[in-house]
Amino acid sequence: MRPGATKRIVVSGTVVAFLIVAGLGNQWVFKEAWGASSDRDEWYTDLLRFLSHPLWIADKGDLGDEFRFSFTTRDVTSGYVGIAVLFVVVAAVLAAAARGLNERAGGFVAFVVGWFALVLGGALHALTVFAIAYDQDGRRHEGSGFHSAMTAMQAGAHFGLLTGWLVGLAAAAGYAGSRGAAGPIGYPPSNIYGQPAGYGLPGAPGNLGYGLPPQSPHDAPTTIRPAGPPPSAPPRPTGAPDTPPGGYRP
Repeated sequence: MRPGATKRIVVSGTVVAFLIVAGLGNQWVFKEAWGASSDRDEWYTDLLRFLSHPLWIADKGDLGDEFRFSFTTRDVTSGYVGIAVLFVVVAAVLAAAARGLNERAGGFVAFVVGWFALVLGGALHALTVFAIAYDQDGRRHEGSGFHSAMTAMQAGAHFGLLTGWLVGLAAAAGYAGSRGAAGPIGYPPSNIYGQPAGYGLPGAPGNLGYGLPPQSPHDAPTTIRPAGPPPSAPPRPTGAPDTPPGGYRP
């Protein structure tokens, strides 16, 4: 795993998810998609409804009476709580998956995981909104509560399926950007004796490793010969006289 890749993937994917929700999930896009319009049955209107699913409301009065029910404080609160859950899920999925990426297929895996993160985040966002605002008057529909919850999660998953590829591209770009930031991957630098620096017990500042004192480039290793008996005299030739040669006087 590249150093710093996890942080880049999480930040890139979460920021893009925030931009998608901020740009498509606001009340003005929601109003255009669901309000009275002559082309409300066209395919692009349905697409806009899916894209505006994570709704956040800044002004309840601006929505007016175009809908069959008025938005309450619980609706506003559930929308913001659901969006917070979406961001947490996206960041958590990206962080968990980024730790297992490898060099061979890391970019592609980051893309797929980023896409899946928004699909899961959108589904859990819808389930959170449903859990908070379902029991209000006018919110109950035909069928059981479980059926309504699954329908809401399906709408949230559709939002993630349509826009999650953007988060996947951001995650893949974050992984690719970590290659230049991390620098070449290799072995730790070694000292003048070929020993890896920083290995072993720490020494004084500037220590090259193994707890040795700082070394100078001009220092050379000293060869210490092992202790042993003194050298002996060479053997005397065979047949040599025992007396010293003439002229020698002790």
